[in-house]
Amino acid sequence: MRFSVLASSSKGNATVISSGNTHLLVDAGISATRIRNSLQECGLSVAQLSGILFTHEHRDHIAGVGVLSKKDKLNIYCTRYMGQELRGVIHQADFTYTEPGSRVQIGSIAVTPFSVQHDATDPVGYLFEANGKKLGYVTDTGKVTRDMPTLLRHVHALYIESNHDPEMLRNSGRPYQLIERIGGNFGHLSNAQAADFVRSIAHNGLQHIVLGHLSEDCNTPETAFNCMQQTLTELQLPTILHCAPAATRLPWVQIQPI
Repeated sequence: MRFSVLASSSKGNATVISSGNTHLLVDAGISATRIRNSLQECGLSVAQLSGILFTHEHRDHIAGVGVLSKKDKLNIYCTRYMGQELRGVIHQADFTYTEPGSRVQIGSIAVTPFSVQHDATDPVGYLFEANGKKLGYVTDTGKVTRDMPTLLRHVHALYIESNHDPEMLRNSGRPYQLIERIGGNFGHLSNAQAADFVRSIAHNGLQHIVLGHLSEDCNTPETAFNCMQQTLTELQLPTILHCAPAATRLPWVQIQPI
């Protein structure tokens, strides 16, 4: 199993995950043209996607799906409540409704959605499993829920939002209500919260961590990277750390055989 982050920021998010002939897109929050071009860089096309999964319905996670669905009939996987939001923007698609905690098999990849805390309609994260390899996908949650450490304890790779530095957020000049929203229980994980979560699931088999959804105003790649790297060093983990760029694709991250 391998994955490539096509985009990751408050302006747009999308990630492709592949195992064998099964290719999944998680979120489609950038333009359809950019999605097609990024997939082409990965050696793929929209027609080859086995499914598109959504974490939630905010624009930075769904912006391109409407235009994508004009040319290609899509296989959409999302919760029923999220589907009600998406049907208004998608032109042609087959919907499969998922439930948090219930595994669904898509080709060679088993997918288990789990609930997260965000100010959206039924937002979720995902656990992907294929050939004994596990990838955790956590974005847009204001706190680590009780079930997340248990479900993701044995992942071999982790994509996790490391959205903001609390001090930079407080001094950002943003409206008070927005600062409270981002830093609240239904907002986004800080660098320290992401690091604390890694401590809760740490094991020597954790091969890769990708930090995503970094705020352009309230964080820097260096700040996020250093916070997580300090944690990995303290834990003496051999994990390879990446920061997903906002405007370009993070090349394939390969999860090695166990």
